[in-house]
Amino acid sequence: MNTAEATARRPVFVEILERLAAQRGARIETEPLYGYAGVVIDAAGRRHLFKGTHFDINRAGAAALARDKDYAARFLAAAGLATPRGLLLHGARRTAQLALKNPSVAQRLPDRTAARTFADEVGYPVFVKPNEGSEGDGVTRVGDAAGLDLALDALLALHDRVLVQQAVPGEDLRVVVLDGKVKAAFARRPLSVTGDGVSPLSTLIAARLAEFASGGKGARIAGDDPRILGELAACGLTPDSVPAAGRTVALLANANLSTGGSASDITDTLAPAAADAAIRAAAALGLHFAGVDLLVEPASPPVVLEVNAAPGLAYFHRMGAQAAARVEAIYADLLDALLAP
Repeated sequence: MNTAEATARRPVFVEILERLAAQRGARIETEPLYGYAGVVIDAAGRRHLFKGTHFDINRAGAAALARDKDYAARFLAAAGLATPRGLLLHGARRTAQLALKNPSVAQRLPDRTAARTFADEVGYPVFVKPNEGSEGDGVTRVGDAAGLDLALDALLALHDRVLVQQAVPGEDLRVVVLDGKVKAAFARRPLSVTGDGVSPLSTLIAARLAEFASGGKGARIAGDDPRILGELAACGLTPDSVPAAGRTVALLANANLSTGGSASDITDTLAPAAADAAIRAAAALGLHFAGVDLLVEPASPPVVLEVNAAPGLAYFHRMGAQAAARVEAIYADLLDALLAP
């Protein structure tokens, strides 16, 4: 690969870091093939490694804890924060490994029957997701026991641990926290299409995904994804259905921007209770830098859905001038924290 090709492939956050580092007498060096991992080198020669949006600012133990959704929820609940109820299931390979190390623990692991009982107890729908997934990968909402079994079959074939989680209502927020302060907040909405009264959903979905994939973003999801088909079926729709003009049809249950969701900047209007919950969630997991996902309903405490120790900000950066400026300010503060004596 030549230098021009490598430069063209560099992630947006690396370009931002390079510019901001130069203003601080520091420099960024990245591996030459993808420019995805590298090091921040300050004027004194000190090195601060990063891989993707994982920076040295968070300790390894804290980042690993946040990545494990089941463990993270336990620590968050212990800190007095509201979290969805969940049940962790282990795949066959993981269970066999545990049985060799500690048979008594393996025998106590919840099974499919426990998952069905849990879902009946908290009520459908429930979410099924990889315990250590990110960017909405594999997140599936199911409405009955048959759907639960299908989702578990699919996810346990790919992941050693899968979380069955209570569905909680509320507006989906991503709050970015750095050293105990809220730096940005965004309200997120799931991938959706709006009917024109003429086009079938299959056509609208294809157009929306093509739009999302433009500019090198990558679609990250196909129009025939089972999760999309399941969401449509739950609304009594199929890909051949023609929604009325102006009707908005949600295609996914999760609102991750990496799978086509949209967002609006609400930093200046974020409720104090939501800001406090995000700050407390980051602190409970020992994180200096975090993206905290909240579900917020009026007159109810915010529910902490997940905490990300390496929040990606590229999607927010593309939202417009105001959001881009806010993202660059976050990276400036992050660099200042990294480079502090």
